[in-house]
Amino acid sequence: MADTDNTETGTGGDRLVARELPSAVNSEKLIAEHAAINGTVVRTRFPPEPNGYLHVGHAKSMNMNFDLAFEKLGVAPENRETIFRYDDTNPEAESNEYIESLREDVAWLGWKPIRTTHTSDYFHKLYELALELIRRDKAYVCHQSKADIEASREISRAKSADPNAPGDPNSPWRNRPIEESLREFENMRKGKYAANEATLRMKMDMLSPNPNMWDQVAYRIKYVPHPHAGDEWCVYP
Repeated sequence: MADTDNTETGTGGDRLVARELPSAVNSEKLIAEHAAINGTVVRTRFPPEPNGYLHVGHAKSMNMNFDLAFEKLGVAPENRETIFRYDDTNPEAESNEYIESLREDVAWLGWKPIRTTHTSDYFHKLYELALELIRRDKAYVCHQSKADIEASREISRAKSADPNAPGDPNSPWRNRPIEESLREFENMRKGKYAANEATLRMKMDMLSPNPNMWDQVAYRIKYVPHPHAGDEWCVYP
């Protein structure tokens, strides 16, 4: 049962109220810009990864994104749009069999997306955005192995408990020159490194108590043809 301090009573009965974050509130200017472009249309998306068959959890997500979200917001039927998005960034686990199976199951359940897209359709744009992050000194090419990265994270865990714990969790390549990272990222793109020899990592906060802030990998090398994009890429976000 929900805590009564976190519910409101409306015409539809008790409903949960999310915790409000000032940083998550859209400004009036942004709302006006959104309305100028989209009018009264509200869009949601259903973004499964095509690395297996749909299961009951996906059915729940479809119900939320194709119907329940609009109902809760009171959106008129003519203003509802749901995008079916294949989140296909891992060619090792994905296949055309799963892509087709997902499409068939969404249709079989009666859901009708306004359009279907693939994350891989935007690989060129994502690559350009990665270059921009490097130019802004927000990302760097790292040559640490998986074991090295895990060892550095153990140091981060220790320092979360005791700031005076020994060791430096930062990658030795974290502060390499921007131009060097740009060149090395292009070398990754051109296939000059073997898989796992280089990654692009975000400059985050290795001393944060939150493990999700520990310089996450943004791009990795995989010499595997992509089921939708073909063999154009060997670096994947």
